[in-house]
Amino acid sequence: MDLKNWTVHHIKQKDLVKRDLVSFQEEDGKITCEYKESHATFFMQENLDLNKVKSLDAKDVSYLVCLCNEHNFKLLADNWNLLKTLQNLTFIFLNPEFTDKWIIKPFVHAKIADPKTLKQGLRTMYDTCMGKI
Repeated sequence: MDLKNWTVHHIKQKDLVKRDLVSFQEEDGKITCEYKESHATFFMQENLDLNKVKSLDAKDVSYLVCLCNEHNFKLLADNWNLLKTLQNLTFIFLNPEFTDKWIIKPFVHAKIADPKTLKQGLRTMYDTCMGKI
């Protein structure tokens, strides 16, 4: 399953409980969702691009759906100080081999994580998603 199909499936599955999805529109590399009281955009990139992340409007609810790989893990870990300031940003790391995912919202995670062991904790979540633990 490719990132777009997985994301559409994920959006529909999330809405089974909430029942607030009004519509969604698929475009090149993104899916824009309209909910009863909000909206969100899911951006799909196999390998994240820091410039793309920096170009996101901090006020918009954004999800970055990407593969769980070393490149994307390093982008998250190496740019943590920037990413934790983006209140409406969520990452979804996918491992299609194990049909597993890892979801992290840096803004929230930074409030509960111990800064001294942050990278170790991120690595553990990554390794778990990769089936290494």
